[in-house]
Amino acid sequence: MRLLTTTLAAASEKGNVDKGKFKMIVGLGETGYSVAKYLHSTGVDFEVADSDAAPSCLPELQALVPDIELHTLESSLLMSAEEIILSPGVPQSIPVLREARAKGIKVTGDIAMFGDLAEAPIVAITGSNGKSTVTSLVGMLASSQLNGVKVAGNIGTPCLDVLEAGALLYILEVSSFQLEVAMELPLKVAALLNLSSDHMDRYLNVEDYYGVKGNIFNRCECAVVPRRGIVSFNIPTDAVFTFGRDAPANDMQFGLVGTKEDPVLSHGSRELIRAADLPLKSKHDIQNALAALAIGYASDLEMGAMIEDLQKFRGLAHRCEWVGDFAGVSFINDSKATNIGASISAIEGFSKGKNIVLILGGEGKGADFELMIPTIKNCVKKVLVFGRDGKAIRAVLHGAASVELVDNLDEIVDVAISSAGCGDTVLFSPACASFDMFESYSARGNEFKRLLMEKLS
Repeated sequence: MRLLTTTLAAASEKGNVDKGKFKMIVGLGETGYSVAKYLHSTGVDFEVADSDAAPSCLPELQALVPDIELHTLESSLLMSAEEIILSPGVPQSIPVLREARAKGIKVTGDIAMFGDLAEAPIVAITGSNGKSTVTSLVGMLASSQLNGVKVAGNIGTPCLDVLEAGALLYILEVSSFQLEVAMELPLKVAALLNLSSDHMDRYLNVEDYYGVKGNIFNRCECAVVPRRGIVSFNIPTDAVFTFGRDAPANDMQFGLVGTKEDPVLSHGSRELIRAADLPLKSKHDIQNALAALAIGYASDLEMGAMIEDLQKFRGLAHRCEWVGDFAGVSFINDSKATNIGASISAIEGFSKGKNIVLILGGEGKGADFELMIPTIKNCVKKVLVFGRDGKAIRAVLHGAASVELVDNLDEIVDVAISSAGCGDTVLFSPACASFDMFESYSARGNEFKRLLMEKLS
């Protein structure tokens, strides 16, 4: 680590500070700290900048590098870096990054670095919804057949933390934010699960967002995509596997055969397992299982073992998580649903007519809630809204169903319990970010579960 000994004011007077070659990490959350640990371990000089004077991982970095100095994003030092390593939460639109690019400074991220450094094959999974569930499921299926499987990325563990010589297969969840600077990932399998409007507070329009997602295909050996409901991408391989709830036409397709009441997951003409034999049986759970099988098959995993292990997967917390059945009412915690596409998928997955009491609210991120109206009209008996954008959501959904604005989550749980009858499902699927009231979607989901168990015990 090179210690900056000149103040920014002095640097401004003298012009550029000659620090030799160094990399600038922008954003000191978990990803930025992971990059710092990696660079420190390899002896690469680096500096760190953040818009926050006390970013979350600063104490850990100070323990690792006691003489570290935290710079602001306005620091002229950024223009002296040989490379800027950007954390996913930092928008590329900020002026300093535009200036750096204009000067010819490379802007990259940890996923792009990982793609250059990893020696084992990489499977990357993205999509607007279901990424973490499918990534975890593929990780479980692969780990039962191979030693040295590493699961990382947007799912929670930064990818550079799992980089090691003994790895045999990497399975990464990647977000659109990460794909903004990881445009040439060398992938064994690139999987896109679905697309729906999200992060409209960061992208110019939905086409811009979709285009960034498409970066995952630029250097893939195999691709996995849904057969329906997705835009066309330029995929530079003929090895494209598809999945969907219709019947598969050939060995490049995974889908469903049998009857609507008793569907069977199939690969081409080969029947694999009845949906009724899966622990998770909703429509989106079945879709996730088909995607995972396609990804595993493209990754050279053995099908019979995957089918056996698929029956052990119980899902992830806060992702259409069954909390319990009380007095004939099912309660589902889907706090991870932070966009409208995720909530629509959950509603349709649990719908048996107009049997859903739906809880929405939080930070809407500029999403168009009118897109939810057809699904709500068909499936939802009552909508409860709360949080910063609760009033705006109520105004949009007025007329699609009975919509009630509630002040807080404690009160919402009371209203939901009193609104649901035998055979109904109370679905906590907010379609919004949580940061107006909670530190994370998991904190929001845990509070929902706590309140529910307290009131029903």
